[in-house]
Amino acid sequence: MSLGSPPAGPPSEDPAVQAVESAWDKGIVVTVAAGNDGPGNGTISSPGDSPRVITVGAADDRRTVPQEDDVVASFSSRGPTNEGVTKPDVTAPGVGIISLRAPGSFLDKVVKNARVGDAYFRLSGTSMATPIVAGTAAQLLQKDPAMTPDEVKAALMNNAFDLRDDPRAQGRGEVRVGALL
Repeated sequence: MSLGSPPAGPPSEDPAVQAVESAWDKGIVVTVAAGNDGPGNGTISSPGDSPRVITVGAADDRRTVPQEDDVVASFSSRGPTNEGVTKPDVTAPGVGIISLRAPGSFLDKVVKNARVGDAYFRLSGTSMATPIVAGTAAQLLQKDPAMTPDEVKAALMNNAFDLRDDPRAQGRGEVRVGALL
């Protein structure tokens, strides 16, 4: 889910959190953007403040292949949540990501300089990092369809590349697709 809003109360009373946790309980892996309100602590968006789902922060890969020079993007929201839970869980590249353009959309009209040719758009945000983690989770499930959401989350977190930053900024680190597959 590449969306979020400021938490309006405890996650247990938040309809968006209730929805993602209901999906999780039904065996659906849910990845949620952490938000773009960093670098201050305590800025995780809802429903990313759910302690159960996979909350994704953004990393800046500095346009290089090795992860050794990657850092947490300055805009990436940081934990802890209002309930003291360390979030995000992991990060993924989220700076200058080229994706499909939706001609005529609000963003297409407002951010014309982000267009890359006729069919693509370059954007930054945790909303751009989240699909990378969702795709990695999908590949894990393709490899082992019996994995539960909790097992997918644990695999992503336990195999993350440590960006040498505060866990409230990086979670366990940056997803390493190659290490998982």
